[in-house]
Amino acid sequence: MSCMKSRIHFAPNYFYNPTHPITVALIGVGGTGSLMLARLARIDFALQQTGHPGLHVIAYDSDTVELNNVGRQLYTLCDVGEYKVVSAVNKVNMAFGLQWQGIPLDALPDGEDIRANVIITCVDNAKFRMRLAKLLRYPYKGNEYDSMFYWLDIGNSRDTGQFVLGTLFNEKRKLQKEDFEKVDKLKNIIDFFPDLDAHDTAVLQGTGCAYSDKLNEQSLFINDVLVAHASDCLFRLLYRKQIRKHGAFVNLETGRVNPILV
Repeated sequence: MSCMKSRIHFAPNYFYNPTHPITVALIGVGGTGSLMLARLARIDFALQQTGHPGLHVIAYDSDTVELNNVGRQLYTLCDVGEYKVVSAVNKVNMAFGLQWQGIPLDALPDGEDIRANVIITCVDNAKFRMRLAKLLRYPYKGNEYDSMFYWLDIGNSRDTGQFVLGTLFNEKRKLQKEDFEKVDKLKNIIDFFPDLDAHDTAVLQGTGCAYSDKLNEQSLFINDVLVAHASDCLFRLLYRKQIRKHGAFVNLETGRVNPILV
């Protein structure tokens, strides 16, 4: 009787011995992105303790901090009126002695400014994801520091959300001993939801401006839970060079987390 092999995804060859920090383009530093930025700083520090060159992050966001962002995002009262990305990046740079960059502009999904090894989208705009997906059909391959290898997308509604880590490379390797099934291609968010732009509605995205409106439109901790799972997946890929799941669906109301296996 034959048993089913475990399915495992291995990082590309470059990730095993990088000659520079792994480059990350973080698009959006709101409810999800600001929390993800702090986790990336922790990942960078942990990796460097093992001799890894760590990460270099460039973050993009044109929004400024509003009162209804305080407490729901990684901002305090003294940040109100400041550019989110400048405030957030300055905080992690000071805390960890980094020189990461914060660009107070929206990243262009069809531009060259988001060339990075890992692209992370934390936006509430499905149309942006659709445009980005078209660009990533032909990901940039050049110098290793700006070659595109992965796209990590994180999105949510009030009590639910998902993260999906997709591949942007076609590297295939033959392993000598295979007591598992090696998976090279990982689907991205658009592969799972080809009609994602249909979700750009006021019902799902919310329209209220008051703090109470925002709490009714979005759970206070849905972003935290999603970022915890997504950053753990990314850390496993960078540290262990292999993953068995590349995403998950989270439902805070039911307390369930359903993994997306490779």
